[in-house]
Amino acid sequence: MELRHLRYFIAVAEESTVVGAAQRLRIAQPALTRQIHDLEREIGLELFARGARGMELTPAGDVCLTAARRILTRLESAIALAKGSSRGVVGRCVICVGARALSSGLIARVVARVRSQYPGIELSVTEAIGPRQWKALQLLEADIGLGLPISHEYTDLVSETMNYDIFDSIKVSKAHPLAVRRTVSIFELSKEPFLFWKAGLAPEFTRQLRTEFARIGFQPTIKRECEQVSQVSSLVSAGQGWTLFPGKTTGLAPSDSTIVALTDFKVPLAHAMVWRRDERRPVVHTVLDAIRRQFEEERTRAGNVTVAAIAPPETIPASGTPNGPILQGQAIELRHLRYYCAVVEARSFGRAAKLLELTQPALSRQIRDLEHVVGLELLQRGARGATTTPAGESFYRSARRILHGAAALHSEAHRARRGISRCVIAAVPTTHARILVTALLRRCLDEMPTVEVTLEEFHTPEQPAELRAARVDVGLCHATPLSPVAERGLRRERLTDDVVNRALVSAHSPLARRASIDFADLIDIPFLFANRAFQPGLHDQLFSTFERHGFRPRVDQTFGGLKTIWAMVADGRGWALGFQSQRDDPPPGTATVPISGFAMRWGIDVLFRADESRTLILRVVEMLRDAARAHGTPTSA
Repeated sequence: MELRHLRYFIAVAEESTVVGAAQRLRIAQPALTRQIHDLEREIGLELFARGARGMELTPAGDVCLTAARRILTRLESAIALAKGSSRGVVGRCVICVGARALSSGLIARVVARVRSQYPGIELSVTEAIGPRQWKALQLLEADIGLGLPISHEYTDLVSETMNYDIFDSIKVSKAHPLAVRRTVSIFELSKEPFLFWKAGLAPEFTRQLRTEFARIGFQPTIKRECEQVSQVSSLVSAGQGWTLFPGKTTGLAPSDSTIVALTDFKVPLAHAMVWRRDERRPVVHTVLDAIRRQFEEERTRAGNVTVAAIAPPETIPASGTPNGPILQGQAIELRHLRYYCAVVEARSFGRAAKLLELTQPALSRQIRDLEHVVGLELLQRGARGATTTPAGESFYRSARRILHGAAALHSEAHRARRGISRCVIAAVPTTHARILVTALLRRCLDEMPTVEVTLEEFHTPEQPAELRAARVDVGLCHATPLSPVAERGLRRERLTDDVVNRALVSAHSPLARRASIDFADLIDIPFLFANRAFQPGLHDQLFSTFERHGFRPRVDQTFGGLKTIWAMVADGRGWALGFQSQRDDPPPGTATVPISGFAMRWGIDVLFRADESRTLILRVVEMLRDAARAHGTPTSA
């Protein structure tokens, strides 16, 4: 099967006659008839019922029509995304941030800016400072660092200083005797414990600090160096000593600390962007430019200068007709995609040619044809083999999805044989989702007995990819934030509202017998949650909410799924968040207890493809809306 078969099939289905489709396609009628017969023979089913009124789709043909349209739309989208990747407006970028970028809210503003201006860029945020951040860049675990300028030995990295914090004050506990002072001399602190980071966290700044101490002749009697910046803050809050602090950022100090200005000491700390010297991906440079503009605007606002308007960035549609050159008489076929993926995976034209049983010149010619159609260089040829360009990496991911969709067309058509239809629902394993699915199954049994409804468990961040790959038809997911990239091409609606306001604890825990608990009751109990990489949006939303409540949970280990977490809770290994809907039906071996003063809006959403046209799937979605209205607190669809 090739893509031309799908194009011809769609034309016949839309025109309802071979004659009309042949005229539209500008090919001979016998040739078109032969192509349709070839497609039917390969699938093993009749796709059309030939009659006096023309060509009518069989149930299998109806399924194939939807799948064929989706495959061709994905091809258009693949070309558009590849073009966007080559321009730096599509792709993924990982930013590793230090304490300053986090505590000042800079990273939140950068993320908001990039998402607003470049919706095709997927940003991921990790946390590290100094050498740990630089090592993450070297190991390709991050693309950009926001923190300290690099040390001289990191020759493979580049840093660009963006601004400075002037450490001209001290931070002490509110209970400290110096807390009542407005100013203090550095020499008054010589006998007070000095708390600071270990030299390895910020080598250049530590060297500069020691040089300045030596220049003025100051030497603290008691000095304690900490492994983490957060440890310094905790010790200061506990009244264990003092630390240096930038006076202009008093808003970043914890509420249990006080900032006192120094009269005779100051030392600057540079903040920089860091990236790999050989970085060539356009998306990384797009994000670097966005960060520069953010810094510049903030500096300009601080100086009360009017900021010049910045032209809106170039954007691309999620799908659409590519603008690149098209080979006359030739379009992209599945074989082009198969050949391209083989070269990418083998990293060599020679090895790929052997696997495909082609000559290397023939394979090279096919790849050149593909690049000509797409209008972009997808592969870089070198002595050591072939590597993808940024556009080529994007196109490879899309090509794999298209090939998978084409491979699934045969089985999808056979499921529709004899009028039996199938709908696969991906659902999270929670009470609300189970209630909705149960109601749906009962109604389908009464109203659509020939429909096969299959339920599969998938966590929320896994469902978009399953929907786009056509492995599932409908998703029931949590109301958790997903990136614009994850939701591209999908429609999302709220079905029922819920509230995260309870703690899940072991049924044997003393807390299980309480009418309610405070966060203080949980502070020493391990909090069981997913790793941030699994659901970054939810992780950040939740921990920001915790922070507003003055709560820092104890996280000893993270997990990859709800059922694992619930099993750990039941075994008494820690506590997890619970929903209001679990009040009377908690997971086995657990109990839910309300957390005083805590409530985070939640719910169940339905996900399906935005271009979904199959009557069955749209009917299933409507049934889920009805079930939500009958069993939950629905929002407007």
